[in-house]
Amino acid sequence: MNAEDTRTIPPEGEFDPHRLRSITDMKRSRNDRMLGGVCAGAAKYLNIDPVIVRVVIAVLTIVGFAGVIIYAAAWFLLPAEGEAKSVAADWFRLDKNEEQVRVAGLVGAIVLAALAVVGDGGWFWDGAPWILVPFGLAYYLFVVRPRRRRQAETALAAEYAPTAEDPADESARGPELTAAKAGLVTRGKLAKSQPDRSWTLTLLTLSVTAIAAAATGIYDAYNDGPHWTAYVAVALGVVAVGLLVSTLIGNGGPLIGIGAILALTLTIGSLVPGGQIGTQSPTPTTAVQVDPNYRHGIGLIELDLTDVANPEALLGRTIEIETGIGQTRVIVPDGLNVRVTSDIDAGEIRVFDRKTDGTDTQLTYGAAAPGPALRLDLHQRLGNIEVIRR
Repeated sequence: MNAEDTRTIPPEGEFDPHRLRSITDMKRSRNDRMLGGVCAGAAKYLNIDPVIVRVVIAVLTIVGFAGVIIYAAAWFLLPAEGEAKSVAADWFRLDKNEEQVRVAGLVGAIVLAALAVVGDGGWFWDGAPWILVPFGLAYYLFVVRPRRRRQAETALAAEYAPTAEDPADESARGPELTAAKAGLVTRGKLAKSQPDRSWTLTLLTLSVTAIAAAATGIYDAYNDGPHWTAYVAVALGVVAVGLLVSTLIGNGGPLIGIGAILALTLTIGSLVPGGQIGTQSPTPTTAVQVDPNYRHGIGLIELDLTDVANPEALLGRTIEIETGIGQTRVIVPDGLNVRVTSDIDAGEIRVFDRKTDGTDTQLTYGAAAPGPALRLDLHQRLGNIEVIRR
């Protein structure tokens, strides 16, 4: 007798958190699609507005091309409505291994997207061969695993094939082999329905994660340490390997939640370089009080230099401001010679009488007069930058 499903079904239009536990069962939409139906399918499965999913994918596309990675993986690995197999299953004849490939592929895509976001920031490990990760995963899933499956079927066929026939010849395999394979599949399904709840793999993965984080800390102590997201990326990489191992031996369920949390943290951390959240409004009254570097996370940072009693002392100095999401505003006194170099990943830049907007945008404003000038280096992820005189 099947156990009764006692979950509470949410009202129409509300989000059901339980669906995240089986997200690989999602289908791509056939009717409401702009490209491959991924966003509409995810929105329908999660009971949210498709616009929300499309905005998230668009933002991730701007930041490190991560949205394209996730979208392409979902299109390739998730079947469309009314179809039993995905594009990957049709291309590579995955058969019984499709579910494992789907889980590993989606997790790998999330990890790669997170690394793409961080790599786009250029804060650590610049130039590392991250592109080898998806190629290695694809090689294992689409070459090594199918080859092992064919070898196992050939070995099984050798027990039932007629003496004069080649066990590797699929056309020579009779009903005895079909029955034997059906028995193996049934036993495999029974084993999956009675999973071993061992925590060995999870504890081993967490132990390796701790060792890797400690090694990163040692590197940090003796070098110009990486951004704190490096620790998260290291942990996420180890967890990804643990998830890949779990596709072979099982018992990797807890690692899925841990990996999702780490991926989300990594994405947020790459967007927010650090500093405060909210409003930061430094108003120095002397040149000594002006810091060479300012950092802000989310919100508004406004540096007002008009109250500096000796603004000429700022000439020849450089002020760097690095922000995540929000607005950066610098107010400089009239008559002060200023040179501005600014860039933003997505948003608008206004420097005095010049303006530009878009993605990966830069704006340089040369000094108004020859001689020493105050240099402003402004860097922001999302939002807008503004430099004005007063």
